[in-house]
Amino acid sequence: MSLIKYALMAVLALGSGAALAEGGAERSKQFWEKFRLSQEQIHGDKDQAIAKSAAKQRENAQQQVVKE
Repeated sequence: MSLIKYALMAVLALGSGAALAEGGAERSKQFWEKFRLSQEQIHGDKDQAIAKSAAKQRENAQQQVVKE
């Protein structure tokens, strides 16, 4: 094949690839937002879990002081 045919094939391949990739960034962002929401629903809010853990530790420490 001649050089012109290779150049034409390359242009067509790049053009079709760009058409397929259109909107890919938005779909990726939407996926990650939905994923984070689903994980938050399953596992709860990370900050809330840390606050509960700290409150339990304080309560345990207070109970030990009272026992002594």
